Amino acid sequence: MEEFETNQHTEENIGVVGFDFAKYLRGLWKRKWLILALIIIFAIPFYQKAKNEVPIFEARVILATKELKDQEQLLNESRRVEMRSRTFASRVAAQMGLAVVSGDSIFTRWDQIFSERHTSEEPVPGAYKIVINPSGNYYLYYKDGLTNSLIDSALVWDAVESLRSVNGFSFRLNPELVQKAQTINFKVVNFLKAVNEIKNGLTARPGGSWIVLSMQGTDPDMLYKNLNQIAEIYIQETLKLKFRDSNNYRDMLQKQLDAAENRLNSHEKELRAFNAKYPTSLEVEKLGLVDKLKDLDAALERLPRERNQLSDLLDQLDKDQNMVEPKQYRSIIVKELANLPVFANEPTLKMLKETLTFQEKKYLNLLQTYSEEYPALKDLDSQINDTQEKIISFASKYRNTLVERETEYRRQLDETETQLKTFPEEDFKYAELMRNKEISEKLYTYLYTELQKSELSDAAQSDGIRILDPAIRPNSPINSSPKIKVFLGVLLGLLCGIFISIVIDLFDKKIRIPEDIERHLKLPVLGAIPIIDFKNIPEFHDFEKVKQIDRQLVTHDYSPTQIGEAYRALRTHLMFSKKTGRIHTLLLTSISPEEGKSFTASNLAIILAQQKTNTLLVDADLRRGVLHNTFSMSKDPGITNYLVNKSTLADVVQPTHIPNLSIISCGSMIPNPSELLGSLQMRRFLEETRRKFDVIVFDAPPLEAATDSVVLGTQMDAVAIVARAGKTNYKVVKEKLEIFDTVPVNLIGMILNGSKTTMLKNSYSYYHY
Repeated sequence: MEEFETNQHTEENIGVVGFDFAKYLRGLWKRKWLILALIIIFAIPFYQKAKNEVPIFEARVILATKELKDQEQLLNESRRVEMRSRTFASRVAAQMGLAVVSGDSIFTRWDQIFSERHTSEEPVPGAYKIVINPSGNYYLYYKDGLTNSLIDSALVWDAVESLRSVNGFSFRLNPELVQKAQTINFKVVNFLKAVNEIKNGLTARPGGSWIVLSMQGTDPDMLYKNLNQIAEIYIQETLKLKFRDSNNYRDMLQKQLDAAENRLNSHEKELRAFNAKYPTSLEVEKLGLVDKLKDLDAALERLPRERNQLSDLLDQLDKDQNMVEPKQYRSIIVKELANLPVFANEPTLKMLKETLTFQEKKYLNLLQTYSEEYPALKDLDSQINDTQEKIISFASKYRNTLVERETEYRRQLDETETQLKTFPEEDFKYAELMRNKEISEKLYTYLYTELQKSELSDAAQSDGIRILDPAIRPNSPINSSPKIKVFLGVLLGLLCGIFISIVIDLFDKKIRIPEDIERHLKLPVLGAIPIIDFKNIPEFHDFEKVKQIDRQLVTHDYSPTQIGEAYRALRTHLMFSKKTGRIHTLLLTSISPEEGKSFTASNLAIILAQQKTNTLLVDADLRRGVLHNTFSMSKDPGITNYLVNKSTLADVVQPTHIPNLSIISCGSMIPNPSELLGSLQMRRFLEETRRKFDVIVFDAPPLEAATDSVVLGTQMDAVAIVARAGKTNYKVVKEKLEIFDTVPVNLIGMILNGSKTTMLKNSYSYYHY
């Protein structure tokens, strides 16, 4: 009983199983052909794609700009937004004539046909043909289906030296075309297509004092030329926008200045007329009221203007802008709000404005390195939105403050005017004329100063943008080389193969090596029997093949084979192990059929007998015994005949051709084998055989088939489980071995049958029980 408790495995079965790297490495080697096939499967389409892919080139040009501040910076940002619009892309496409392309197999680039090209925004798309005859005449045809319509003709030198305009596009021919008579084909594509190529292909990245324009294309010879031309147009359009904004602003100031001058002249004329008619002066108190009235009038003239400016900007936030991206438009409006003069003395808004400027600069700096999906950029974008919301909220509340302030000033104005009405009418009239004159003077002075600032700003900033680093011809494509693409395909196939192999091994619950038993079942491994290949076995039916194979006793000839040595190591482990002690009766069973249990019992018995140990092999599988086939003996009488008292021990023990080895077959079929194995007669059988034999090996039925092995195992010195590598599921083994937790069975370990650990070149193709 103490030995039984020592060998209990219940607690050993519980534990955390670590990650077995060796198992997955073996799986990779085992499935190397699958991985190789996946590598080829993935590499082929990548190779085909790389083979057919058109190289993409990229050119860049750097524009230098001047750092602008305050309102000028807002105007500059507004112009940048307009540069990203479809309207600007349309102007660029028209000036560069991008809708006019080569359609000739000889002249593959447009500059081989034209030295200059332009289009309107509505050119007539279609196929065109230029014919130059030997007489030096040029003819332009429009291909309409199968017919060619002549739409222009001239001397060829006229088409070289001056622009020809027809069907919404203009061009000058390349001088090299006049050397010989020839026919040239070209096309005018849809103008919208050319616009989209500009809008989608051109990227502008603004920095603090520079702008990087980049463009991608398939023709490196034309790409950098087109980009440099676009940069020139960009500069021209920027200056046009700048002067357009400045001119509009100056025109508005000039109109207001003219109106203010007329008003001032009118007020001065009225004051002179009054002084001529009433030469008098006002007292100090009256002068104070007049000054207060002037201040109130000035404030009431300023407040509605400031409130209207504020309201207009707030209202624009809700308007749809088809030509401008909403995010950029919102940013411009918020900046204009923050820079309104009405907030000049507001510390809260000043702090928000500085915070927004810092956040936007940090965002632009990160944008040079990372994409917009970068977490830090997304977080910064969220902070910018929060700051903008705070500015909008402050401006909205401040608009209400202006309304309240205007109401208060009007109340004070009414009170002041009421006080002045108590004075003589002449004094009141004089005060009113003085007040109107001073207000007009202040307005005139302010407008005149603003107009002068605008003119000086235009003169100073006219050269504010220039090309710092022009584009050069790109030498290598930006898309990866074919070798890299094939390598990526190989790598993807390799990773996919490794993943599939790991997944297969992850869900593989089969016992394959001795370490699997120790890792998952926490049981000692008594022995590992190599894979056996039975050669020269003819193709029988299964039941015939069993007989043929079982007759091959691999240990009976004393040959020093690896298989024989494996069984000898098993014998040594069983007979001389300190953990197991002396074993007189040993029961071998398995979890399920066809795991090589009977084959292992036969060869182990032979190895024991070869050591001059008087050995008895008992076929205790009373339902489906096969050992009589293995040793070519009769089935009857057997152990069942003894258990039912129809035969004596001497009748059932049969000697074999192996010295020191006897066998007892299963005997006749009986209906109640489990009851007989646990009967008193079975105990007598064990007592009698123990006296006559040194070692008794029992071949018991699988645990999955019956409980015979459990019943018989309680009467044995030791029980060993035979598992078949690659077939036995360790989860099933755990479930079946739970029955031993409640019965006194000395389970000493497992024997792994069909192991590949010896790295034999032979293979074993058939097992059964």
